[in-house]
Amino acid sequence: MMVEMGRHWEVATAQIAWLPATYALIYAVFAILLGPLSDRWGRKALLVPGLMGFALGMVAIAFAPTFAFALISAAWTGFCAASMQPNALAIVNDAVRDPVRQATLLGRVFLGLTASFVLIPVFAAFAASRASWQATYMALALLAIAAAALAARLPPLGRSSDPKKRGILDAFAQALQVPTVRSRLASSYLWIGLSIGVFVLLAEILRRRFHMGTEAAGIVVGLFGAATLLGNSLVGKALQLAGSRQRAVLVGTATCALGALAVGVVPPVPPILAVACILLWALVYGATAPIHHGLLSGLSDDHRGTISAFNASLLNLGIMTVSLAAGRFFDIAGVEAVVGLSVLGMVLGFYLLFTINRDEWS
Repeated sequence: MMVEMGRHWEVATAQIAWLPATYALIYAVFAILLGPLSDRWGRKALLVPGLMGFALGMVAIAFAPTFAFALISAAWTGFCAASMQPNALAIVNDAVRDPVRQATLLGRVFLGLTASFVLIPVFAAFAASRASWQATYMALALLAIAAAALAARLPPLGRSSDPKKRGILDAFAQALQVPTVRSRLASSYLWIGLSIGVFVLLAEILRRRFHMGTEAAGIVVGLFGAATLLGNSLVGKALQLAGSRQRAVLVGTATCALGALAVGVVPPVPPILAVACILLWALVYGATAPIHHGLLSGLSDDHRGTISAFNASLLNLGIMTVSLAAGRFFDIAGVEAVVGLSVLGMVLGFYLLFTINRDEWS
């Protein structure tokens, strides 16, 4: 849609990328700040207004008279979105205690998230060519309103049992004192954030290293999304096969590191083998990442919203890290250097997770 949006506001096509960049930056900043509020007031108290505000932001972008107004609307939308995913994950842990059932439900949350990554760009392309680019934003606004109506029916989950009214800084400090939380949050950035960051660049990696055309690379990226969806639907099975949530997460971390290594660092393998590595990477990632989120969110009842918000911000930071490094160093140092550093980060994330349960592995 970027070309049509650039024409609409009479700005360069590349400048349209400022919209998602503004959204992501505001999301990453305010997700952390809204986390303690969801612990104090409850999940629904933030989720329902956040969804309604998100819908308003979508409409505001669609009808923005100027590009500057669209940027302000994107910032507002990122602020509202900061109350959505972290609370959705926390709600599952609030309501369900059984680890297998919890992992299965978190898999469904991520099934929806991954499906949006796959389906919305397809819908956007169709809508932009057949109607207008505004149609996608209006459709997202209607979906957000429908989600708000469903969320309004939730019980008041997540209200802290701590009678003391804590400030935001106190909430941060107490959340970070929860055992193992700092290592697990660091691994969120190193494992999941950097993995998604590499995936965002997958088409360009395939073009540069395997000389794939646009259509072929697009098909592979689509297959990655489909394999991730399949993995999301197999979270419960993955947990049963691994025998524990800790083992499942370690398998996921190692597989992501090996997949990125095979595709972006070692001398290029035959394309069919590269695609096989990509599909295995996506499948295992889709099955194990929700388990990691469940572990994090389940570390503390009173600080669940804060921890989930930290997690969401760190994931966005990981994606931004890889994207910025690629923009700066792909042409200077090469794909291998950027992806290689990302793989080293994933290995460090594996080590952090391994040390948490060192006794179990020995």
